[in-house]
Amino acid sequence: MSPALALLLVRALLAIGLYAFLAVVLISLWRDQRLAASTAAPPMAHLVRLGACPESGESFALAEVNLLGRAGDNTVAIDDPTVSSHHARLTFRSGQWILEDLGSRNGTRVNGMDLEGVLVVTHGDNLQVGEVLLGLRAGPAAGPGPGRTGAGPSPQGRFWPEE
Repeated sequence: MSPALALLLVRALLAIGLYAFLAVVLISLWRDQRLAASTAAPPMAHLVRLGACPESGESFALAEVNLLGRAGDNTVAIDDPTVSSHHARLTFRSGQWILEDLGSRNGTRVNGMDLEGVLVVTHGDNLQVGEVLLGLRAGPAAGPGPGRTGAGPSPQGRFWPEE
């Protein structure tokens, strides 16, 4: 084997090794980026109770996974007879809010349309569970008042103090 051919072979092996090293580094960075994106905390968002009821204006801070319903163990507990015990689930996944009806008797609607299966919802959408209308809004929920999760008119028509 001539020295020129040996030198060419060494150069080719070094180039292949360098490209393999760069591929491993890029794949590692790509995996870390995907993992960081999938475990990112949900953006600050809340639900606001809408309508002409005494509880209108009540707000509920949202976590990554939120259960909506009448039962006390729900993230968003709604005391209304038209709402099922575990009515719907609102989840932040892959950078999106996803709403799913949990087989409720009175159904779930988004912007007036019946929900079938799962649906991606965004800030500004209106969600209806039973006969209760809720608005998905960006930002933190208003400060809690006594026994409530947000500021809004009390049953006597006065506003809870914001903290």
